[in-house]
Amino acid sequence: MKLLFLSLAIAFSLSVNAFTFEPPQIEGWQQDGKVKTFDQSNLFNHINGASEFYFSYNFQNVWVVRYKKGDAELTLEVYDHGEPDYAYGIYSMERPPEAEVQNIGAQGYYEEAILNFVIGRYYVKMNSYREPEAGSGVLLRTANEFAPKLTENTSLPPLVESFPEENLIPNTRQFISNTFMGLEFLGSAYRGTYQNDKGKLTMFILHRENQDKIRETLQKYFEFAQMEVPELNEGAFVVEDPFNGTIHLTWSGNFLYGFSGDDLPSLRASLLESVLD
Repeated sequence: MKLLFLSLAIAFSLSVNAFTFEPPQIEGWQQDGKVKTFDQSNLFNHINGASEFYFSYNFQNVWVVRYKKGDAELTLEVYDHGEPDYAYGIYSMERPPEAEVQNIGAQGYYEEAILNFVIGRYYVKMNSYREPEAGSGVLLRTANEFAPKLTENTSLPPLVESFPEENLIPNTRQFISNTFMGLEFLGSAYRGTYQNDKGKLTMFILHRENQDKIRETLQKYFEFAQMEVPELNEGAFVVEDPFNGTIHLTWSGNFLYGFSGDDLPSLRASLLESVLD
């Protein structure tokens, strides 16, 4: 039943429509010039050197607007990644491990001069210059006022929420858009890292459109590991990955759950029980 609800939640999260961008009004600040828009054809003009990474997360376009208040400057960038998974993914990959995440949009964080958050299909980045304590001041106020205009749905992607909290290392829940664990056939996956007094492991979840795709992924994995391909039905498997070590896998429905890292049977069992319950 939990897997059914998770599948329905994933389908619902993909039904969010785009919006017409209107730059927010910021009290005490003046918009500096027109809104600039960059798409796949010219993103390199805005973030030269990082555009390919953004393309790998389904980048659609970005709106950029600048503001001034005396000598102080403020920039707002709204990246549209088409789907919540990809927006969360790029955010999760750029989020510092030490970030103190807040309920900004779906999730966000700020420092003295920056504030970044994700909500729905949008990844929002804000920064300022010559404005004292902007992160907890004007940036936070603007973010809280602006986020509902992007979408009223402040939930994280369902698979993020499905990772159990106990023993989870903060800020390790990430979405990898392709070539998970360096293996192209594994495609995209969510992951989170757990630790107890006996060691550390990473749990990952692959979601595919149907069971045939899961079966195909498993077959390619065994062939890659040069192992005999077993009968591929729902259940548990072990792959001796020559690059990533021993990988424990469980196939259930349209999901493939996996574990890498230290051999911690009790922790694996408790995590698996939690996500399958």
